[in-house]
Amino acid sequence: MNVNVAVLVAAGAVASACVLAPPAGATVYGSNGVFGVTTQPRDGWATTFIPPGRYRVDQSPSMQPYQSPPGFWLRCRDFPCAGTSPGNIIGNGDALRDQPTFVDILPTDVAIALHNVTLTPA
Repeated sequence: MNVNVAVLVAAGAVASACVLAPPAGATVYGSNGVFGVTTQPRDGWATTFIPPGRYRVDQSPSMQPYQSPPGFWLRCRDFPCAGTSPGNIIGNGDALRDQPTFVDILPTDVAIALHNVTLTPA
């Protein structure tokens, strides 16, 4: 009986990894920094860009036994894209460790700030 349980647990772990893993070759953005949106370039403000679209948000990986601080993202209408410029923030969200969350980056967004999260095209 114990052998069957071990096999089921192993099969479940493999299936979960396949479902939760990003597609092979998918670009992953993160885990910290400000990304300009490719449709709204602003000279001098960003050196890295992300195209508009729907992205899966994941908490940045941690190295055991430590756990990274809770992650979050900010969508911005202009630079600077930071919590210290609340007038520029048009959306925000948290990464949840136990379930996937998503963010839609619109073509009208200027930037997205990532704090301990990674984004993968959904």
